[in-house]
Amino acid sequence: MNDDSHLLIDDQVQQFILDGYLTIQTADVPELHREIHDQMDTIYEKEGNIGNNILPRIPRIQQVFDHPAVREALTGLLGPDYIMNPHRHGHLSPPDGKGQAWHKDCYVYDHNIRHPRFQWILAFYYPQDTTDDMGPSGLIPGQQYYKTISDVDPEKTREQALSLCGPAGTVSLIHYDAWHRATPNISDKKRFMLKFQFARLQAPQGPTWRHTGCAWVPPEDDPMPNVSMDVWHWLCGKVGNGHPVSAADEAALFDTDERVRLNAAHGLEAV
Repeated sequence: MNDDSHLLIDDQVQQFILDGYLTIQTADVPELHREIHDQMDTIYEKEGNIGNNILPRIPRIQQVFDHPAVREALTGLLGPDYIMNPHRHGHLSPPDGKGQAWHKDCYVYDHNIRHPRFQWILAFYYPQDTTDDMGPSGLIPGQQYYKTISDVDPEKTREQALSLCGPAGTVSLIHYDAWHRATPNISDKKRFMLKFQFARLQAPQGPTWRHTGCAWVPPEDDPMPNVSMDVWHWLCGKVGNGHPVSAADEAALFDTDERVRLNAAHGLEAV
């Protein structure tokens, strides 16, 4: 009998749609994370950042992404035949590291396409315990569908942000279009983070998580419920609702407010 204890549930998939991230724990194998951390520390001291070669140089990193909790989470979000992209990057934030501005990553070979119906996911992995003072990755939840934010300068940004902290083995799965950054490291410790990319190979045919029903209404404070519902139905393998398109629906596509345009576009996409 298959063990489905690590499968995502509806609430987690819905959280990912709304907030643009999901945190998974693999802290049950501390010796693995300790070994990865120590090897990274040695490599960075002697050679610096080795880019895409980090996985061939430290093959045990693959065990993190083969962990049942991570594998089932990726399956739930990207389908059973997802792939790991060969591009990856290790990030070292040393003591007194200044952090970054808010940004979105570019897609490999395509700097323009953005996908509310997400085709790609970023995975941020910490091989060491990471606290808020160590310069963890910051994220602005719920802003992944927006092309712009109030200001990319963290000192001027009005949107509410959070820090992705956790014990060694924390893996944060992030919508590829999420606004994120490295925060300042004000501790006396190094902070390593490994960023990997995963992609789906086919459109969803149906739920690939522990699913109980498609009847979901986004919360009242969701600024773009049409977008959320469209992504949810798409993940459930359902597209199109047969509703007629009104003149108001079409007019909203040209509204000056990005939120209104996006909500209208995905309302029409679901028709």
